[in-house]
This record gives sequence, structure tokens and C-alpha cells, in this order.
Amino acid sequence: MSMTHVAGLPVTVGPRVRQRCAWCGAVLEDYDLTRMAVPIGQEGPPATWEVGALVTVDGPASYLAGDQGEEKLPEDACARLDHEVTA
Repeated sequence: MSMTHVAGLPVTVGPRVRQRCAWCGAVLEDYDLTRMAVPIGQEGPPATWEVGALVTVDGPASYLAGDQGEEKLPEDACARLDHEVTA
């Protein structure tokens, strides 16, 4: 079952980079930089979602939810859950 989240700010603490949903706190990305191999000459952190992007997580897959307009959320958006669950 898929769930669509609102990408929050990626945060780096030591060798870890984590990005959570800005609404419900679900983890969208979680990297341990000490365990990543990168091509020589490549610099910068691993890819994260653009802040505010609607990201659908469906099992191990995640992808952009597509253009929903400014006021329209997908039916599976975490922001549509009962606010007591995501507080």
C-alpha cells in the first residue's frame, strides 16, 4: 500500500544523512556515508528529494507523486490521515 509524503529538509549529523516527511516524520532517505562508494572526483551529498515535493513510497520504491496542483493532495497522502495520528 502506497503512502504519499511531503519531503522535509535533509539533515546531516556526522556521517549520516536523513530526510523525513515534513508532515508525519516518516523516513524518506537514510544514508550512512561511511558505507557508500562514489566515483573518484564526485563530490557532494547523496541525492535527496526537493523540499516540499510530494513523494510516494510504495514498499521499497519511492517516486515523485506528480503534479497535484497547489491545493490538491493525492488520496494516499499522509496529510489526509487523522491529525491525532501524525501529531
